[in-house]
Amino acid sequence: MEFINMKVVVLRSDQGGDAGQSEGKYLQRFNTRYAKKVAANLRNAAGFCVSCGPDCIFCRKPYNRKHGRDIAAIISLPAVLPYLLENPAQYVPRDVPAHDVLLVIHIHEQILLEILKHGGKWGTRGVVVPLEAPDWISGSARAQARAICKAEGIEIAFPKPFCSFNPPEGGVLARFRRHFHIGRPDVELVVKDGRIARADVKVSAACGATYHVARWLIGRKVTDNLEVEVIAKRISSYPCTASMDRDPELDDDTPMHAATIAHRDILLSLQNAGEKQSASAVARPEGLVATPLGKLLPKPTPAKENQEGIETAKKLILDEIRNHSSVTFDHLRKKTGDLTSASLISALLLLKKEGHIRSQGGKALKEAWFKVHSSRVHG
Repeated sequence: MEFINMKVVVLRSDQGGDAGQSEGKYLQRFNTRYAKKVAANLRNAAGFCVSCGPDCIFCRKPYNRKHGRDIAAIISLPAVLPYLLENPAQYVPRDVPAHDVLLVIHIHEQILLEILKHGGKWGTRGVVVPLEAPDWISGSARAQARAICKAEGIEIAFPKPFCSFNPPEGGVLARFRRHFHIGRPDVELVVKDGRIARADVKVSAACGATYHVARWLIGRKVTDNLEVEVIAKRISSYPCTASMDRDPELDDDTPMHAATIAHRDILLSLQNAGEKQSASAVARPEGLVATPLGKLLPKPTPAKENQEGIETAKKLILDEIRNHSSVTFDHLRKKTGDLTSASLISALLLLKKEGHIRSQGGKALKEAWFKVHSSRVHG
């Protein structure tokens, strides 16, 4: 169902006019590329997507989704600003047209809080603040923003990344997602004779990547490993604009991988179609992630957990060497149990560097015998 008279105002950082400034101890730079990508997707700008190169089939054309008339304004703010603003109110736009939703893409968080205080007079009913990287807005600023919006009766969401945006039905933000067709991907897959015959994009990632993914699903067998051979590869070749930095709020996963998972879930509709479940729709083993080239590798160990593993390995190594005078790498590997080889090797290198142990024989670390360095460690 389409909705009429839904208006959005986009607030973004604009790199123009900041050529003389650069990041420094007191300055921060705000992402401008992502906002341009989202705006181009909403307008369905010509030449916006060039990911398929000579294989382009103009897959977006049949949808005819041109929301330029629904964008009340795109308001730009400086892309380079001090971390701490003395007077953030001076950056609040003077002329903001009436709208239903504010789409705020990586602006200074102090300016965001000031802007939200004016939402009532502009007719703001909803606010979406996508977070494509861990450091786009602090947790304390989010809490303040929610408090301001609650007092004003305004819905607000901080999807991380935008691909996860799926607000509950009945509110203005759910209506916004359906009207502009952006948020958590929703693709209707039609299967004939064991192959995907049609992939109808109901909702796309805000950057437009879902159209690219859907186009390459068509014609594939449902028994193919679609998650790896299509989803992971096409998200990366689009390319995905979410960050590859690990984020504690995503269980130390990355926003880019969260975006890949959001697209992977569109394959679940294959089950609803009554077809044989695709191999890619089956939950993969825990702890594995897909690389941009589609290869499954172990999920990176969180930094804190990795450090704890190294410290545990160091203690076990010293205990074993004290008890046996000297030991081999294979012996230590068996005794360290569930600890990873990386933790064991890192612990050995650190103990050698710190002068606690010494090695003899073998050119490679794994081929050496290890002894306690008598001048440093006594047992």
